[in-house]
Amino acid sequence: MRIVNTFEKHLQEPEKSVGAYIKEKKLELGVSLLGFKKIYLDTKYWLMIRDAKLGRSKNEKQCQLLEMTEKLAASGEYIFPISEDVFAEILKQTDPVTLMTTVDLIDKFSKGVSLISSDERVCLEIFHFLESQLGSSVHSLQELAWTKVAYILGFVTPENENIPYETNILIQKAFFDQLWSITLGEMIDTMCKNGEFSMPFTPSGAEKLNIGKFEHANENHTFDQMFQSELGGMVDLYKTEFKELMAYMFERNTGSPPNPNELENSQSGQLIANMIYNLFKHKKIVNQLPSFRIYSGLHAAVRWDKKQKFQANDIHDFRHAVAALPYCDFFFTEKRLSHLITQNMLKYDDFYDCVTLWNLDDVISCVAKLCQ
Repeated sequence: MRIVNTFEKHLQEPEKSVGAYIKEKKLELGVSLLGFKKIYLDTKYWLMIRDAKLGRSKNEKQCQLLEMTEKLAASGEYIFPISEDVFAEILKQTDPVTLMTTVDLIDKFSKGVSLISSDERVCLEIFHFLESQLGSSVHSLQELAWTKVAYILGFVTPENENIPYETNILIQKAFFDQLWSITLGEMIDTMCKNGEFSMPFTPSGAEKLNIGKFEHANENHTFDQMFQSELGGMVDLYKTEFKELMAYMFERNTGSPPNPNELENSQSGQLIANMIYNLFKHKKIVNQLPSFRIYSGLHAAVRWDKKQKFQANDIHDFRHAVAALPYCDFFFTEKRLSHLITQNMLKYDDFYDCVTLWNLDDVISCVAKLCQ
């Protein structure tokens, strides 16, 4: 791993906080990406071109796709960012050869760029919405939603209470620069230094979702009602984050944190949840808050179709869609997810102007046009 030493730089800027420096770097990255067309490959397509790269695929079309995507990645006009769900799914590979081949392709195609984590995007979108409604000058979500692969699961930084505050800040900013520069390959290699690394098992939750689907099958009589039901469940999950966001905005605007007792008893999280719910209900949301619309809509679509059940990988697939549709120009994915996204009840591909394809022939045709 290449060592990045920026201690001297940060010694010259002691007044700049860690938070301010990170915002500066992330905005710089976001602005630099505005000129790129963004192609989001879900895990299926990463593994497809990996097999072609290894010479294991007997499908000539997959080899053709690899060749064309390599051309696009090298053009300086296209980038293939990843998300935390691509990261989690590719790390399920136990064969080090296939794993590192996939990782090398991701490093080459993504240029180390990832969307911020799903929870960070939810908070970003609601903060951006509130600030916009208050008349504040804000950057576009397209400038704010990106990070580097080392921070794909969120931001962490070292801190030692036994050393002076100024030294902590210096170390944190330099540590950030080091992680900001590493590749996914270097990151995984470091994670594996003390033995084989594997992602922890997380249950899919599909069985529980299906039980809930059939228990409440008769509660909603229109698709809009079904959507609102799903949205209500989603906003309820984020009430704590909403409260923390309001506390942050209070401190930023007043210079002082809210009274701990008042914060503990505050209903601000519930108020924000109610606001989001009602704004969607009364059709006051246009293209804002995409995570709420897409995630709730996809869940509602499965619940509405009596012939469908939730499947084991649905949560990952839905999160791929939530990452890709509002922030990327192309989304190549699974057949079932593509059908959910493009069906008449949702038409999220048109709504977010994101070309969504699952059929390999259609993908190749699309990519061939981009290569011209």
